[in-house]
Amino acid sequence: MTEGGHHAIELLWKGFNILLFLGIVYWFGRKPASEAFNNFFKSLTERLNASEEELRLSKEELAKAKESYEDAQRRYKEQIKLAQETAEYIKEEETKKAQQMANRIREKAKSAIEIETKKAKEELIRFGMEKAKQMAEDMLRKAFEDPKVQRNYIEKALKSMEET
Repeated sequence: MTEGGHHAIELLWKGFNILLFLGIVYWFGRKPASEAFNNFFKSLTERLNASEEELRLSKEELAKAKESYEDAQRRYKEQIKLAQETAEYIKEEETKKAQQMANRIREKAKSAIEIETKKAKEELIRFGMEKAKQMAEDMLRKAFEDPKVQRNYIEKALKSMEET
C-alpha cells in the first residue's frame, strides 16, 4: 500500500473512532445533557416569569405612586386655596374691626371736641362776663369820683327808698 492510502485508512479509523466515541457519549450522556438543558431552560423561563411578575408589580406600584402623587398635589392645591380664602376672610374681618375701631375713636374724639368746645365757650363767656363786670365796676368807680354823679345817685337812691 501506498503511503497515501495508509493515511486514508488511518483517517477513516480515526473518524470512525470519533463517531463511535460521540455515539457512546450521546447514548450515555443524552439523558443528563437533556436534563441539564431542560433545567437550564426551565430556570431561564422561571427567571423570565419572575422578572415579568416583578415588572408587573413595579408598574402597579408606579401607578399607585402616581395616583398618590396626584392626590397629594390635589390636596396641596386645596390646602393652598383654603389658606388663601382663610387669609382673605381674616383680612376682611380685621379690616372691618379696624374701621369700627376708627369710627368709635372718631365718635369719641368728636364728643371730646364738643365737650371741650362747650367748656371753652362757657369759659370764654365767663371770662367775658368777668371782664365786662370789671370794666363796669371800673367805669362806675371812675364815674363815682365825680361829685355830681355821686349826688345824682344818692338822690335817686333816696327817692327809691321813699317810694317803698
